[in-house]
Amino acid sequence: METVEIILAMLVLYSSTVSFVLSQNETTYLREISPGKTVLCKRCPPGYRLQEHCTVKKQTVCKPCTVGYYTEVWNYIYECLPCSWCRSNQVEVQKCTSTTNRMCGCKESFYLDTSDICRPHTVCPKGYCVKQKGTPLKDTVCELCWNRRTTDGQSSCGPHTVCNSDEILLHHVCVSCSTIANEGWVKFIIQPFIETFKNHSTRKLQRFIGNLTNSLDECSSNQDSCFQKLEQWFSKATEEEVINLPKLLQQFNIKSLNLTIKIDKRLKTILDEVNLCRNKLPDHK
Repeated sequence: METVEIILAMLVLYSSTVSFVLSQNETTYLREISPGKTVLCKRCPPGYRLQEHCTVKKQTVCKPCTVGYYTEVWNYIYECLPCSWCRSNQVEVQKCTSTTNRMCGCKESFYLDTSDICRPHTVCPKGYCVKQKGTPLKDTVCELCWNRRTTDGQSSCGPHTVCNSDEILLHHVCVSCSTIANEGWVKFIIQPFIETFKNHSTRKLQRFIGNLTNSLDECSSNQDSCFQKLEQWFSKATEEEVINLPKLLQQFNIKSLNLTIKIDKRLKTILDEVNLCRNKLPDHK
C-alpha cells in the first residue's frame, strides 16, 4: 500500500511539473503569489522592462527602456541592459536601440587580435608582398618576394631590380654601404626575423621572448603582444645582441632546432654581405 501511495505522489509531482513547464512560454511566466498558489503572468516585450509583477486582478506592468539601454527578448527583469560602447580603433556596425545592443567592429585597416583589441594591419616591408590581405578579424600575411621586388603593401611581387654599384641586397632590400656604415644593419632585418619567429611560435619560444624582453607575464598570456615586445627589442638591440641570438636560443633549449639553424644561417649571410660592403668604404677598411 505504501508503494502505491509513493507512486501516486510521484505522478502528482510529475504532473504538476509538466503543467508548470507547459504553461510557460516565450511570452509568459508563472509567479507564485502565495504558498501553493501561482498566477500566469505576461512577460515584457523586447524594448521594455518589468515595473510590476502581475497579480490575480491585474496583468504585468512594463516600462520602456530609456536611451542607451535595451532588452532583446521577452523578459521580466527590473532593469534594462546598458548598451556596450565601442573601444579604441573600433567603429559602430549596429546602433544601440531599445531592442538591440550596440555592435562594434575594427575600423578600416585594423583587425581584432586574440585579446579582443583592434590592432593595425601589418604593412609588408620592402622585399615582401601581401600573401593574404588583412580583414577585420585577421592580420595581413606577408611573404618574401624571392629574387623579386615589391612596394610596401603591394599585393604581388614584381620583377627584381638590380642594386646600384654602391648598394648590397641585404635580405631582399637594396641598402647603400654608406647607410650601413652610418646606421648599422639591424633595422633592415627586423621584419624578416619577426616573421621567422612567428612561423615557429610555441609556448616555449614565447617564454624565451618573455625572458629576452623582460615581459614574461605578457608573453605567457598574449602571443600578439609578445611579438610586439620582440619587435621593440630588435629596434633597440645592438648588432652584437642580434648576432648572439642563435646561442641564446640553444641555451634556452628551444626544441625547434630548425629555427636556430635558420636564424644562424641568415645572420652569417647578412654579416658576409655587410663585411664586403664595409670593406668598400675607405674609412672602414
